Amino acid sequence: MSGRDDLVMAQAGPGAWQPPPEREWLAGHVIRPPVLAWQTGTLRSARLIDCDETAARALPGVATVLRRGDFLGIAADAAPQALQAANALRARWQAPPQAAASRMPLTRSLARSLTRRIVAQHGDAEQAMADAAGRSAQDYQWPLAGLQAAGCTAIADWRDSALRVWLPSRRPGALRAELAALLGIGEDRITLICWQAPGNDEDPLYAHHAAADAALLAHSAGRVVRVRVEAHELGAMQAVVNTHIESAWTRDGEIAAYAVNSAVDARGSAAVMHAPPLALWLTHTPAPVCEIEPDASALHGAGDAGDDAILPPYRFDSLSVAQADLPGQPRTPSTPAQAARAHVFAHESHLDEVAAASAQDPVALRLRHLDDARGAGLVRRVAAQAGWQPRGERAQVLQNVRRGRGFAYASTIEAGLADGGQPVHSWSAWVAEVEVDATTGEVSVTGVTLGHDSDAGEQGGANAVALQHEAARAAQQLTVDGGRFDSWPAANLPAVRDASVPALAGAQLPEVPEVRIAGALSPASATLGTSAAATLPAAPAVANAIFDATGVRLREPPFSGERIRLALAAQANPDDTPKRGAARKRNWLLAGATAAAGLFATAMPWRAPIAPVAPPEAGFYSAATIERGRLVAAAGDCAVCHTAPNGARNAGGQALDTPFGTIYSTNITPDVETGIGNWSYAAFERAMRQGIHRDGRHLYPAFPYTAFAKTSDGDLQALYAYLMAAEPVRAKAPETALAFPYNLRPLMAGWNLLFHSPKPFEANPARSAQWNRGAYLAEGLGHCSACHSPRNALGAEQGGRRYLGGGEAEGWEAPALGKLSHAPVPWTEQSLFSYLRTGYAPHHGAAAGPMAPVIEELALLPEDDVRAIAHYVASFGDAQPDAAAASAQAQQLEQRSAEAARTLGGPAARLYQNACAVCHQGDQGIRQFGIKPSLALNTNLHGDKPDNLIRVLLDGIPTPGTSDLGYMPAFGESLDDHQLTQLVHYLRKRFAPDKPAWDNVDDTLARLRAAPAHQPTH
Repeated sequence: MSGRDDLVMAQAGPGAWQPPPEREWLAGHVIRPPVLAWQTGTLRSARLIDCDETAARALPGVATVLRRGDFLGIAADAAPQALQAANALRARWQAPPQAAASRMPLTRSLARSLTRRIVAQHGDAEQAMADAAGRSAQDYQWPLAGLQAAGCTAIADWRDSALRVWLPSRRPGALRAELAALLGIGEDRITLICWQAPGNDEDPLYAHHAAADAALLAHSAGRVVRVRVEAHELGAMQAVVNTHIESAWTRDGEIAAYAVNSAVDARGSAAVMHAPPLALWLTHTPAPVCEIEPDASALHGAGDAGDDAILPPYRFDSLSVAQADLPGQPRTPSTPAQAARAHVFAHESHLDEVAAASAQDPVALRLRHLDDARGAGLVRRVAAQAGWQPRGERAQVLQNVRRGRGFAYASTIEAGLADGGQPVHSWSAWVAEVEVDATTGEVSVTGVTLGHDSDAGEQGGANAVALQHEAARAAQQLTVDGGRFDSWPAANLPAVRDASVPALAGAQLPEVPEVRIAGALSPASATLGTSAAATLPAAPAVANAIFDATGVRLREPPFSGERIRLALAAQANPDDTPKRGAARKRNWLLAGATAAAGLFATAMPWRAPIAPVAPPEAGFYSAATIERGRLVAAAGDCAVCHTAPNGARNAGGQALDTPFGTIYSTNITPDVETGIGNWSYAAFERAMRQGIHRDGRHLYPAFPYTAFAKTSDGDLQALYAYLMAAEPVRAKAPETALAFPYNLRPLMAGWNLLFHSPKPFEANPARSAQWNRGAYLAEGLGHCSACHSPRNALGAEQGGRRYLGGGEAEGWEAPALGKLSHAPVPWTEQSLFSYLRTGYAPHHGAAAGPMAPVIEELALLPEDDVRAIAHYVASFGDAQPDAAAASAQAQQLEQRSAEAARTLGGPAARLYQNACAVCHQGDQGIRQFGIKPSLALNTNLHGDKPDNLIRVLLDGIPTPGTSDLGYMPAFGESLDDHQLTQLVHYLRKRFAPDKPAWDNVDDTLARLRAAPAHQPTH
């Protein structure tokens, strides 16, 4: 039976073609090599050295463990069991060699499609290039958005020596032959049941990868296996449109020749989608060379918007435009817009470069080569309304914030917008205005003047307000500083996003650019024939404006502050780039000298002071940098420690109790006399990375510079800008006076030598971007381990197996996280996120003590950052239960507590009923004080010490982390020591009946009564 017959029968109706019931499915999990890279039809991947199959097979629910070549997979009764077994395998990998590890033949249809076709050609470009007075050759890249989120699920069933596979693909192509080769069986024993993917969760272009994985595991287990693959697991990086442009101009500035070569990079998703299934590569199974039916909907053929936009809209005497076509790129509904944006970005950026190189005004150069009267009129109208001036005549702000303006134009044919679906001509022009912080490179788009015209008239039009909104969003998304562990996602992304703009998911930008529409339109009533073409010039206009402001040319979006900062530093120190021949030796010498200098500096008991400086003037830092610094400060909980009870924010004076004495936090407002107003950035950075005061004193590690040292340069610079832009507060903090010998600050040099490394955070390439982001925040700015890890006799954090193993903070126990947690219901990633985001997790309890203000600060961060922290912390735990299992476990604990309550009575039980039950017993009272945390699930009641329980009984929770929690009254004044002791023992017996009674509750109560209560900072 052919694949086409299978498809027809599957479409005929469910019946026998439905997969077996879900209860019969095994969950498949494939352990991917940590390195996967596709290079023109060849896979380069890490090689599997070893794994502990015995440990994985011994775990409950595991049906099969399959190792074959570099393929390693597991099938288990449930997904958590499969994941637990995957962790138990402890796979070890060997990095791939520089050359590709193995080569497999491309299918003939794919090889045949790697062709270069001429889109347009006239004149003698070669001769014009030879006779030119000036020439330019540049490469531009445009990442195609929307590819990384793709994934696919497949189900395979092996029984009676036959394989059936369910997959969401209408074009299985060579999959039957590939599965036959993979399993070593005849094609006649394979049935493919295909369907059309119902939604965005299933991408059929990855179906053959999921199907091959499921078939291997089903064949090994002899059962039904479900496998889902995500594009990023397959090494499916974002595809990139590469455009190479060469141009030449005459002595009077006329562009005489213009040559374009464009192609989609085959190392990305195209190679993954159209290569044989990954399982074939990893098992070293030769792929059958056979024809693949190309999916017409996935091909970028002639006649769409991309083909039109690849042609520049200008007149050149000699023109050559060529394109290399690849199947599968682009492939989404927004693809024509993506291709058009790529080409417009390349053309308009290059013309700006030609204008700069030939000393011409960018607008005048375009008009010189623009024969389209309607387009030329739009260009003049936009330039006039923006008050455009030739480059060099515009005023530049000669301070730290640099301002610039950039122009760009687009003329495209859009399909199906007019009546009858006829293509229409659209014109658009932009003038973008930017501010760039010269210290951090942060970019703000402050203004946009745009004009848009279309043959469609009002059909498909939008009013001016909608157009302004689209333009503002498009401009903002281009300045996202993404792709690094120190990039800051947006807290409030717009509800609608143009998928064709290649920005990562958002940035927290401080302001929306002012958008002005050329043509004196009324924002309330005017309509334009608008479409995606209206924002086509956004990227080159912003890039050209950045160049105008800084001299830095960015040829690939998004336009990150880090790239601009590095380029500006290189401009300031052009001689710092050594020749390549001597670079390697010099780098080794420099690395050794740097390490020696760092070791010497760390061990120095006295450090030289750094001279004071005048505070920066108002407006010295850009709004984008200050906003980023605000988020950095929130992630670092700066205000939690540097704000005294009822004191001004960050003005210091908070008493921090340590085993060595009380340390008072300092004033970090920009007050010159009592704060850090006269600190240079160099002094600030030294304090954050090395723990050295501006005057040379060693700081105590109660200020967690051991964690802050991991902060990136960009985040430290932004934090400094934020602090310096705040309102100065004159407030002298109490002096820290520890007892001998802890008052001898030079001794901290030896402590630093033993326990501190100023090494910045390094991302783990074997981990996901979310994990690295969470690690950066938790290990660095968030300094979670400062409280949640135990310390040795000298006050240094203990790492290794004791990392996040529990510690103390201001007299409170910071419970252990991960595998060492005492939580009766294991923490899951979702429960950690709920707790960190809201201060409450239903299966664990509410935040109190020093954690409550931390929750307040985390509420200021984007949700994605809090999820990243939860994801990172959860990775230190055992396999997490699913929601149903966790709820069942919680219900058992509640029932056990209710049974224990029947055996308890007396004065303590009456105390509980009178003081606690109304808020903590779900079946009693009304929900008048916020949520009702269950004490049967509270981690503190299941811990080894009663300290936190006693603390919260004495002091209550006067200011909960969020308003939904409701406050808890303090019982320290209303109950005496005997009553409190009775209540503590009762709570332990009732809500943790499997735990032994606490010892020395009386002594602990007396000690905590004498200690100062935790005071909220804000």
